[in-house]
Amino acid sequence: MDLSEAKEEIRQHLDIAEVIGQYVRLERAGTRLKGLCPFHQEKTPSFTVDPERGFYHCFGCGEGGDIFSFIMKRENMTFPEAVRMLAQRAGIRIENDPMATEKRKHRDQIQRANEIACAHFVENLFRHPAAEHARSYVRARGFSRAMIDRFHLGFALDSWDDLLGVLSAEGINPTVAEEAGLAKPSERGGHYDTFRNRLIFPIADVTGRVIAFGGRALDADNPAKYLNSPETEAFQKRRTLYALDVARDAIIADKRALLVEGYTDVISLHQAGIHNVVAGLGTALTREQLDLVGRYAEEVVLVYDADTAGARAALKNLEVVESAEIAASLIVLAENMDPDEFVRSYGPDAFRALLDQRISPIEYQLRMIFAEHAAGGPDGAAIAARDAVDVLLKIEDWPRRAEFVKRAADIWGRDDPGRTEAMERVIKFELTRRQEGAAPARGKVVSPRDPTFITDALTRDPGGLMRAETELLALALDDVEVARVVVEFLTPEHMLTVQDAEILRAIGEQLAVTDTLEVAALVDGLAEEGGLRRRGVELTVAHVPTIAEEDEDVRMAQTLQAVNRLRMHRQMGGATALRSFGELFGSDDLVIEDFEELRRRITDGINSGELTLEDEVVRKFVEASRRIRGAGAGGYVGDEVRREAHPTDQRPVEAPDAKGCETPTLAESATEAFSEAEVEGPPVDDPWAEEEGDPFSLET
Repeated sequence: MDLSEAKEEIRQHLDIAEVIGQYVRLERAGTRLKGLCPFHQEKTPSFTVDPERGFYHCFGCGEGGDIFSFIMKRENMTFPEAVRMLAQRAGIRIENDPMATEKRKHRDQIQRANEIACAHFVENLFRHPAAEHARSYVRARGFSRAMIDRFHLGFALDSWDDLLGVLSAEGINPTVAEEAGLAKPSERGGHYDTFRNRLIFPIADVTGRVIAFGGRALDADNPAKYLNSPETEAFQKRRTLYALDVARDAIIADKRALLVEGYTDVISLHQAGIHNVVAGLGTALTREQLDLVGRYAEEVVLVYDADTAGARAALKNLEVVESAEIAASLIVLAENMDPDEFVRSYGPDAFRALLDQRISPIEYQLRMIFAEHAAGGPDGAAIAARDAVDVLLKIEDWPRRAEFVKRAADIWGRDDPGRTEAMERVIKFELTRRQEGAAPARGKVVSPRDPTFITDALTRDPGGLMRAETELLALALDDVEVARVVVEFLTPEHMLTVQDAEILRAIGEQLAVTDTLEVAALVDGLAEEGGLRRRGVELTVAHVPTIAEEDEDVRMAQTLQAVNRLRMHRQMGGATALRSFGELFGSDDLVIEDFEELRRRITDGINSGELTLEDEVVRKFVEASRRIRGAGAGGYVGDEVRREAHPTDQRPVEAPDAKGCETPTLAESATEAFSEAEVEGPPVDDPWAEEEGDPFSLET
């Protein structure tokens, strides 16, 4: 049968959906099937297979064709090579193939060498007298005969040339054995076996072809506990997952793949009835491996030990997970157990229960951060909050980020409402700071108990108000006509900060006396205390857009717009500030549209005896009110609160001291906000008693 005849025969014998289904997780969509394209990255399936007509097409990248073009593209084969591969799968013999090139022969020799080696290793494990210690190891692991057969476990004798001799007898020379990764060149000339005195785990591609081997040392003094085949023409570690050929159907059915670290972890979980399990080849997960499993699964669950090495591996691999398209979650096994030990100790139901408790990569990173800094007191809390914000900023979806802010606070609080509330406030503050362009607070995070925290939160730039205020005052200091308009329509009470209120007052006083502006004299007259003069200098050198003489109306329009925004903010009673009040006080009741309503509630609380002037909520309100309203002729809002509560007390409230510009560390200013209690890991219940039973025998 020639190639053209074989081509038609293959079409009749093989289902294109079944062949492509080995590479892509397909789901039925009417009379066709759809999946994620294997030829380009995509989130929404645009790859379509038409089984009736025998064609596929991707509406995303345009790739399309028949069963042969798919194999040629996916396996990087020529047409004759693809026909030959599919013919072998269909059991069709091609005689006198004119395209049997040296390259194909060479590839076939490597494949044959791997198959011979696999069969020989299996034979050794079952029959060779020198393999008794390997059989004892397998018995101790509890692997059943079915699992040994399914995963083709074998044994490499403690010999330098056992496998080489077998390969030679089958016509495979040492050079081909070396290219297959089965032999290594000797310094004294010749070759020697790569695997010696090791339990062998064959590694196959998704179609089940053996392409490499992993070997576990059985002598205790061997420093290399595990040894994998070197990379070859057929085997690239970064593109391969152990047992994917065995687990593929279960992964497709479950839409989820479990990724563990070791060969024995995979086998134990499969034996326990958990079949959607594969393993990476080493601790470093690759993007190619995630893309590979993503062809069949919607989610990958990473399973790690709770020891230091497992934690390091998890954190390192999360960087790769974040760049991949597939959804990911984690299971961290307690008691430093690996999956093999866990399932043998507690059983499959206990492991399945852990699946229901899997966590997201974000939560895992937060847990690791908080565990590291739990015993560090307030300074540790500050660093933990800062590092948590680094993680939270990776979340672009705002509602999801808000959920994780609360989750982070819960993890830190450990059922302590005070600790939880404190951490949530600090994280929110640092998040807002960073979103506004500030650098990470290295070592200094403001406590929610510090007055500057309240000030910063309340004067945070809602809707650009602070920017409008700065530009407005800068324009006023640059142009006397603008200054006259500003003074006519605004009072110091409209300013958002005490400093700007004092500067506007100084502008008004100078205009009233001289009807002009002497900026140098005005700035010199500002007090040094509280950074007032520094703010004046800042405003005089602030960038003011150059506007042509004939465009003075543009500048005035800008001025009036800024004036209107600030007046509107004052008339609305600082609604944006009240949202910050709600965050600061941790009460939805305080998120009120009317600033005056909040003031009335606090005043009524004082009059009824429910609140006193010493209560924290009153103190915070008074202090924040001073800062956000500024000082006006009528005094600070704090005066009004106190005088309404105590009509006989008409003493003026002094303007707040603005010296607190230096940001204290959390250790200095929030000792009470964060407990110094040690973080204990979540309690692990062990309800599953270890069941004893007869170990699985190798006997058939």
